[in-house]
Amino acid sequence: MMKKKLLIAGGCSLAGLLLMIVAFIAARGNLAELSTRNVQAVQKEYECSTDIIKIDADITSDNLEIRTGDVEYISVSYYDRPGYNEYEITESGDSLGIRYVDLHPIEVMTIDLDLEDKPVIITVPESFSGKVNISSSSGSIIAESINVSSLDLKNTSGGIRINDVDIATDAKLSNTSGKINVENLVCKNLTASNTSGGISIENSNIYELLDTKCSSGDISIKSVTVKEGARLSTTSGTRYMEDVSAQYLECDGSSGSLKAVNVTVLYSFSSSTSSGSVTLDRVETGNSIKITASSGDVRGTIVGNEDDFNISIDTSSGSSNLSDSSDGNKKLTISTTSGSVN
Repeated sequence: MMKKKLLIAGGCSLAGLLLMIVAFIAARGNLAELSTRNVQAVQKEYECSTDIIKIDADITSDNLEIRTGDVEYISVSYYDRPGYNEYEITESGDSLGIRYVDLHPIEVMTIDLDLEDKPVIITVPESFSGKVNISSSSGSIIAESINVSSLDLKNTSGGIRINDVDIATDAKLSNTSGKINVENLVCKNLTASNTSGGISIENSNIYELLDTKCSSGDISIKSVTVKEGARLSTTSGTRYMEDVSAQYLECDGSSGSLKAVNVTVLYSFSSSTSSGSVTLDRVETGNSIKITASSGDVRGTIVGNEDDFNISIDTSSGSSNLSDSSDGNKKLTISTTSGSVN
């Protein structure tokens, strides 16, 4: 045990020595540079000189907001930290580029004297209807009260929030550990993907397709109308739907549960899960419902009479309060391994 402790201590000492060498090199051999640095952020403003139809922004750790305001041309409010990092803003034809530039890629420590939030704020005129592409690492991205032709937001550990946004074509939202929140969105197609952060979509209209995917995060969809199809896919997260309508719904998950409340589909509703339960509360279909569960129970209520459905129930070790029937024109198919059907 003593030998193991000595080895661990030696490894930590070596790691610390390597960090000191890297810091020394970063300080260009000046030991005075190794002390904590105080950084004073300087606010700056940029105003475009012409109409812009495309915005590309690459932000690292600062928060970013894009919104409509009383401006003739797009304006950008941001903060530079002289000598350490700054923003490079360029216009190329009808495109606007915003890029975070780190002037000290290897740094021991910097402290901002002003602890208030210093977001990058992009203000667009009411006439703006162009493309918006924004990527970030740890800062949040907020899009609010804007009309755009397309929207592509990418983040890593910061959140993504959309509110009151009208998109002529598609919205693509991707994150790793930060949450995705969408409210009052109108668009043609919406694709939202996350790893360990959740996805929440409320009070929105999707003209064609909705595709959501999470690994360990939860998916929640409330008061959403999808003109064509919707897909909810998780690995270990839960899936929740309330007041949702679509032509068809596909819900896939491994160990996460599913709950659908007041959901209407014109054609088909399908759900598959391994160890999670499935709860249906006032689910209505014009054609078919198919539920597949391994160890989870299937319970709830389906709109209509029992004789409206051609019913097929397959349970291995679980119980069921429904019997097979071929009376109706609609199809209800439920298959479980150890779960029950109630």
